[in-house]
Amino acid sequence: MTTIRHTRARRRLRVNDRGSASTEVVLYAPLLFLLVLIGVQLALWALAQLGIQHAANHALQTTRVSGGTAAAGTADATTVLDQVAGRAVDNPQVSVARSADTATVAIAGRVPTVVPFLRLRVDTRVSAPVERFRPEVG
Repeated sequence: MTTIRHTRARRRLRVNDRGSASTEVVLYAPLLFLLVLIGVQLALWALAQLGIQHAANHALQTTRVSGGTAAAGTADATTVLDQVAGRAVDNPQVSVARSADTATVAIAGRVPTVVPFLRLRVDTRVSAPVERFRPEVG
């Protein structure tokens, strides 16, 4: 008789876990999918940042050489940005300035959104002295 009571008591205390795997999949699948999309968004941001950095460095070299102009630097930055970053940078703004001593290039833009609540920007600014011909004295 006591074994029957113990068996009944164990049955009552046993937890029914039917359907728990389905519940876990329903709860965790959207979270996992969101984490994958955030990873894609961050990879796209890194690609855009590398693209604008490369375009800015290239445009700076075009601007700072002897005989270079700000207009040539702007055209070079736009061309290189299209070739390297393509659609990874939305609405890029390129600013190139050249003074007697310094050339400066600034590029900014937005990364296309994969995750709606992540609106990421990319920007960079580089500057270097302008090359000048100086005849040898002596």
